Amino acid sequence: MNRIVILAALAIVALICGCATSSQTAAVGGQTGTCEVCRYNNDLACVEFRRKETTPTAEYQGTTYCFCSKSCQAAFVKNPGKYANAASRGPTQAH
Repeated sequence: MNRIVILAALAIVALICGCATSSQTAAVGGQTGTCEVCRYNNDLACVEFRRKETTPTAEYQGTTYCFCSKSCQAAFVKNPGKYANAASRGPTQAH
C-alpha cells in the first residue's frame, strides 16, 4: 500500500515539474509552432512544439505552416485544404 502511495506522489511531482519546465522553455524566448495536422487529429501532445531551423514547413495559399514531424508535413501536403480549413475554424471545430 505504501508503494502505491509513494509512486502516485512521485508521478504527481513529475507531472508538476514537467509542466513547469515547458512553461519556462516557452518563456525563455524560443519560438513555438502549432502543428495543424496534430490539432486536427486532437493529438494534444504534439499540437504546440518548439520550432527549430529544421522544422518541417509547407506553403499553402500564401501561408506557411509548420509541423512537429515530417509525417505530419506529408499528411498536410497530401490534403492541405483539409487541415488549413480546420485551422481557420479554430481548435474546437476541426471535424
